Amino acid sequence: MRLWAVQQHWPNEPGLTVCLIVWLIVPISKLTRWIAQFAGNSVVRRIVNLTTFLFSNSVQRPITLFCMLLLVVAQVSCAFPIQQSLSQPEDSRIFRMNLGTEPPSLDPAKVVDLTSFTVVQNVMRGLTTLSTEKNRPELDSEGNVAVLPSMALSWDISEDRQTYTFHLRENAQWSDGTPMISQHFVDAWHRVLTPETGADYAFFLFDIKGAKDFYDGQIPFEQVGILALNDNTLQVQLRRPIPFFLELCAAPVMLPFREDVYKKYGDQFTEANNSVTNGPYKLTAWQHNVGITLTPNPYYYAPPQGVDGIEMMMVNDPNTSVVMYENNELDFIETSTSIPAFDVRRLVKHPDARQFPIHRLNYIGFNVTQPPFNNEKVRQAFTLAIDRSYFPRLLKAGQLPNGSWLTPGLFGYNDQRGLQFNPHQAQQRLAEAGYPNGKGFPEVSLVYRTLYETQKEMEILQYLWKTHLNVNVRLENMEWKMFLKRLQTGAPGMYRLGWFVDYPDPDSFMSLFTGASGNNYTGWTHADYDQFVQNAAVMANGKKRQTLYDRAQRILLEDDAVIAPLYGSNKLILTKPWVKGLSINSLNLIQLESVAVSRNQR
Repeated sequence: MRLWAVQQHWPNEPGLTVCLIVWLIVPISKLTRWIAQFAGNSVVRRIVNLTTFLFSNSVQRPITLFCMLLLVVAQVSCAFPIQQSLSQPEDSRIFRMNLGTEPPSLDPAKVVDLTSFTVVQNVMRGLTTLSTEKNRPELDSEGNVAVLPSMALSWDISEDRQTYTFHLRENAQWSDGTPMISQHFVDAWHRVLTPETGADYAFFLFDIKGAKDFYDGQIPFEQVGILALNDNTLQVQLRRPIPFFLELCAAPVMLPFREDVYKKYGDQFTEANNSVTNGPYKLTAWQHNVGITLTPNPYYYAPPQGVDGIEMMMVNDPNTSVVMYENNELDFIETSTSIPAFDVRRLVKHPDARQFPIHRLNYIGFNVTQPPFNNEKVRQAFTLAIDRSYFPRLLKAGQLPNGSWLTPGLFGYNDQRGLQFNPHQAQQRLAEAGYPNGKGFPEVSLVYRTLYETQKEMEILQYLWKTHLNVNVRLENMEWKMFLKRLQTGAPGMYRLGWFVDYPDPDSFMSLFTGASGNNYTGWTHADYDQFVQNAAVMANGKKRQTLYDRAQRILLEDDAVIAPLYGSNKLILTKPWVKGLSINSLNLIQLESVAVSRNQR
C-alpha cells in the first residue's frame, strides 16, 4: 500500500491542522475556491466535492466539520508509514521512478504508448535491442543508435537482403525457467498478424513475405515467411529489402509470446501473478493506477546486479514528482512524465540535470471524416494560424518549433516543409471554405491528455485560433487511458498527440500516416503518399530518398494538411548521484538493465 499512499497523502501532516483552523474562520465559498486552485491532490478534491455537496443541501456546518475530521484522521493514519517507506535506508538498492500514469496495456502486441513501452522494454526482450549509450562503440559513424544482439546472439543476411536467419541464445529462458525457443517468436508474430488481436503496430510486419496477405485473410499463415528451423534458429523472408528490419526486431510488437500462458490466463496474462517475461526484470506487483514493482529475473542470461528492484510510481502531477525528487523519494525524473514545463528553467541548472535532444514531435491531428475538418481549406487555415514561436516563449521548457514531420538529426529533415505561420493566408483559406472572418463556423473541440503543461499549450492554440480566425475552440481533456480508447474507437475532429520514433529512421515518422498504420487516427489515406513512403523505405540515404520524403510531406502537411506539427523538444532528466548506469537515448528508450543504486556513495 506504500505506493497508494504516495499518490494520496497531503504534502505534510502539520498542514492538516492548519486546514482545519482555516476552515473554521474562512467562508466556505472562498475556502473551496482556494483549495481547488492550489491543490492538485485527489483527496483534497474529494473533500472539496463533499463539502460543496453538503452545503448545497443545507446541511449543518458541524456535520460537514465532522466529515472533514474523519477524512483527516484517515489521511493521518496512512501518512506516517509513508515517510518511513519513502525514506530509503542507506543500504537500499531500490531504484524509484515515476511513470506518471497507468499503462494502458502491458500486452506487447497492443502497446502503443510511451508509458506502457517503458515497462515492457524492461521486462521483455526481442531478437535485437537498440544501444542506449551515447559513448558506446556500437554507435554508427553519425552517432545514431545502433542494433545490438539480444535474444538472437547473431544473424545471417542473404545477399539480396531479403532473408534473415537468427541464431538464438541457447541459454535464453523465461522467468519461470522455461527455455525460450524460436517458436515463441512465430507464435507472437502470428498473433500480431491476426486482425482479431487488434495490434495497432501489425503493419511493422507487413514487409515480411505474405504477412499482409495473411492479415487480409487471403492466405494461410503457413505461407508467411516466418519459420522456426529448429528451437534455436528463426528464419524470416522479406518481400523487399528494408534497411531497418533489424531495428524493427527490437520493437514491442516483435517480442516473443508464450501461447501456453495466454491459453491459461487469457487477457489477464500480463497481470503480475500471471506474467512470464524473458527480459532483465520480471513483473512482481502491479497495483493499477498506483504503481508497478519489478525485480531482477534470475533466468535472464545477464540478470541485473546493481539493484534489488525497480519501483515505478504513477504520480500524475509533475509538481508532486519534483517535490518527491527533492525529498529523495524518487531517484529519477524526466520531462515526459515528471517535470512541469514551467520548472524546466530552474531544474536545468540543477547539478543532477542532463539535457539532450530526442526524436519527438507534438502535433495536432485532424479527423478528415468529421465536419468541418473534412474540408482541407479549414485544416490549412487552422495550421497557418499557428505561431509556433509562442510555445518556447510562453512555456519556456526548451520547445523547438517545427512545422516539418521529421526532426533535426534524422535523414530527410527539411525545415522548408510544412505550412508556416501566415495569418493573412489563414483567413483567406477559411473564407474560401465558406467562413469569412469565422462567420458561421461551428464551435469545435480540441481533445487532449490531461496534463498541466498540455493544458497551457492548448490554451495558446485556442488564443491563436480566436485571434487570427475568429473561431471558438472548446478544450476537452481526458485521462490518458480513456483518451487512447477514444482515438482508437473514433477520433474527435481535432486532437493533440506526440510521437516518438520507434527506430532510428525517418520511416518511423513517415509510415505513421500511411493507410496501413494502426496509429493513424485521422481517417485519411492517400495512395501517392503511401507509395512515396514505401519506395523511400527501401532506399539508402541520398537525393532520391530525400526527394520522396519531400514530396510525401508536401501532401501530408501542405496540400491536405492532415496534421499540424507544433514542436520538438530537448529531454531534461535528473538522476540522483547514487544512481549509476541509467541509459537513455534520442529515441527516449529508458533501459534499466545496467542501473545500479548505492545510496551510501554520493
